[in-house]
Amino acid sequence: MIEETTLIYAEDFKPLLDLENSYKLYKLSNIKKLDFGYICYLTIFRLKVECICKPRKDGLDIIEKNGRFIINITFQKESEERINVKISYRGILEKLLSSIANSIRKNLEEYSKYLIRKQKVENNLRISTLKPDKVLDLRGEECPVPEITLKRELMKANRGEIIEALTDNPAAVAHTIPEIIKLFNCRYEVLKYEDYVSFRILVLSNTINTDEYVKVIKEFNESRIRELIRDKKFMSFLYTYFVKFHKVEKVNDFKNYRFNCEKDICLVSSAPLGRGWLFTGLIKSNKMVCARIDTENETLLDYEALEYLKKLAGETNVMYLSLD
Repeated sequence: MIEETTLIYAEDFKPLLDLENSYKLYKLSNIKKLDFGYICYLTIFRLKVECICKPRKDGLDIIEKNGRFIINITFQKESEERINVKISYRGILEKLLSSIANSIRKNLEEYSKYLIRKQKVENNLRISTLKPDKVLDLRGEECPVPEITLKRELMKANRGEIIEALTDNPAAVAHTIPEIIKLFNCRYEVLKYEDYVSFRILVLSNTINTDEYVKVIKEFNESRIRELIRDKKFMSFLYTYFVKFHKVEKVNDFKNYRFNCEKDICLVSSAPLGRGWLFTGLIKSNKMVCARIDTENETLLDYEALEYLKKLAGETNVMYLSLD
């Protein structure tokens, strides 16, 4: 992690975290507000790179959607009229990131004083009267852990139960959790807090029947598994059946990466920090039996999924799950 620091003269930095007014300071454009955080574009010279922006109590995180880079901006009040600013970054294209960090630093030094004003406080929180039967505290967890955990709970939940999921992961808030709730035909309310979000989920139907799925895995019918991998409910089942986290690896480039599991059968799941895509694969005796990758625009299977994966680069978690 590379850091740059500067000093701005102001009484309060909170207006600088209101991206709808301050986005230009951070070289951002096309800001779209989510339940928690923002989708936006970071301008790098003439390029516009899609990112997820996550405001914190004391700063802002800018995460490239495929995990290629992360920029952290942190404010710390030094005195009544002085605020320290730390800009740190990591990822590929280090020279470009250095240039972006330098531009943000200059913008904050020159223009932040024009945005420092009394902050309008608006309470847009939806007040829920639903009392949860179970609370999943997923704060601090990176993709794909939030979606794996939520899928497991919804797979075994009964009709009428209420599950509350707490998360501070912007990708989970923007994409994965709403997608999972839709898949399981549930209703939900979102409560926004200062640095995390609560999803309160009402289960509308009984647990999915998984008898066929269990039989297919126990018999390890490869042809049927390749057919079922197209089914999102089967995908959700896999995350409930392979219950043990065997190992997690950090990967920056899949071109030369080899999937390797010491167990006979493993489920592999991988997603970047920005959750621009999700990879799921099933390995038996270190052979990839089936593979699937879901992006924002398409779903690819088996050979096409693995070839697509080789082209990806960026900070990514590769998680291996086993049966025992």
